[in-house]
Amino acid sequence: MNFLRRLLRLRSRQHYAFVDEQGCCRMLCTATNRPRGHRWIEVGEVRLDWIGRPLPADAILAGR
Repeated sequence: MNFLRRLLRLRSRQHYAFVDEQGCCRMLCTATNRPRGHRWIEVGEVRLDWIGRPLPADAILAGR
């Protein structure tokens, strides 16, 4: 029964931003699992105008 529940359960997708040493966004990703690496930060949405700029503070989901 647990196998069937896991099979049918829809996994939500999260959004991530890859941030460089200066805090600028270099890449965006939407995935069901967190990408590997310590510079990936979970964000609430994906906005292409963030690339090459610092992430807005309200975009970062803290504690996730």
